[in-house]
Amino acid sequence: VARIARAMPLGSDEETAGSFNARWRLWNGELQSTATAIRSLLASPSPSPSPSSKEEGEAEAEATAATSAGAGSDDPALESLYSIVEAMRGDAAAISAQSETWQDMMGATLLYSEPTAQADRLPTLAAEVADEFQTHEFAILDRTLVALLRHELPEFLVYSNQIDPWLSAHMSDMMEHINILGVCRRVFAVEPREHYVIELGEVYMSHEDLWRVGLEYLGMSGGSAGAAVMEEYAMRIPLESDRKAAQVLRTCTAHGLQRAADRIHRQLGRQKWQQGRLGAAITHFAQARDHRSVGLVCDQLWAAYLESGGGGGGDLAYGPTIDGVLAATGVRHDRLDFLSRYRDFHACYGAGDPVAAGRILLAIITAGIAPPHAVRDLLVDAIPLLEGDALVFSADDTFELLRCAEEEKRDGTGGSEMSVFSVACARNLARAFVAA
Repeated sequence: VARIARAMPLGSDEETAGSFNARWRLWNGELQSTATAIRSLLASPSPSPSPSSKEEGEAEAEATAATSAGAGSDDPALESLYSIVEAMRGDAAAISAQSETWQDMMGATLLYSEPTAQADRLPTLAAEVADEFQTHEFAILDRTLVALLRHELPEFLVYSNQIDPWLSAHMSDMMEHINILGVCRRVFAVEPREHYVIELGEVYMSHEDLWRVGLEYLGMSGGSAGAAVMEEYAMRIPLESDRKAAQVLRTCTAHGLQRAADRIHRQLGRQKWQQGRLGAAITHFAQARDHRSVGLVCDQLWAAYLESGGGGGGDLAYGPTIDGVLAATGVRHDRLDFLSRYRDFHACYGAGDPVAAGRILLAIITAGIAPPHAVRDLLVDAIPLLEGDALVFSADDTFELLRCAEEEKRDGTGGSEMSVFSVACARNLARAFVAA
């Protein structure tokens, strides 16, 4: 038996099916002769018919010798040997009796009974094999494998998901790539691949250190549902550091999650504002296009400037902050433009160029970029230019300044400084008319 087992034919790519089948029949015939010989040893001693061939004659002689040696039907070893030979011969009953699991029976059937079986035979063979066992007692892995062999793809995905969400996500993705997921779409109420990939992404999102992996899976789901779930998760990731915040924002940008990016920028803007990092706060608010918050932070910079002394001697420490924001974002905002140009006004005035300073100041006042509460301070800044030796403002410029001053008076923001401003405008008008 061992010699015959070692001589079992093995197919190859170079051999034709006919050649292999011929060798298989010869080998199986030798097994048949051996089985007959063993069966005769197990049977009660009785006359035997004449052998029909040389091989059967040799088998009969072996059986006779064994019988003379005292072998009988109650020999367990001989019975086991007979069962083994029958299984190798491809006998379905013997294979079933010797198989402890459905995998044993499936493998033995393919190996000894149907060695030339094609792939399309697997579904029916798997069904036949499974019917020999109590399928309701199968483990999840067994049910998964049987469903796959039987080409029951929807059940396969369901069982795969019970094993591990990673398996169902990647199996559904693979099915999508080889165009066999259509049968599952007719059964599932949702898009299978999108559903399982989203579920896997949510599993990773539940682990604090795997949020990037989770977001990538959610982004790869490919549907609107995945994008919505990804956006919701992205907006709720704890931002313990600037580095992590930058990573989350890059992921949002890569997947086009604008709403999530805006919300994160606003959150970071509020954090920086509370920390007194006003430049960083403006940058984040500007990225989120939150113009109201940008204006409020700029107003705080302006208030800090006035508290530091205001006027020509005020501390323009906000200059680097504004420059950093404009360089980082390139955003245009009236309040940012106001602070930047007001800084330029002081630079020109300090450099001894009152004419250029006057042009900048007049442009700030008339362009409407200054906040209403700052107009009075700007008009006061014009007084030294109106009273200076050089004629900075023309008559038309002076009338425009007076118009702005009248609006301030109507708003109830007059005072002694505005009276001084009115007198300075009257003197400048007289000089402008004379010069004209």
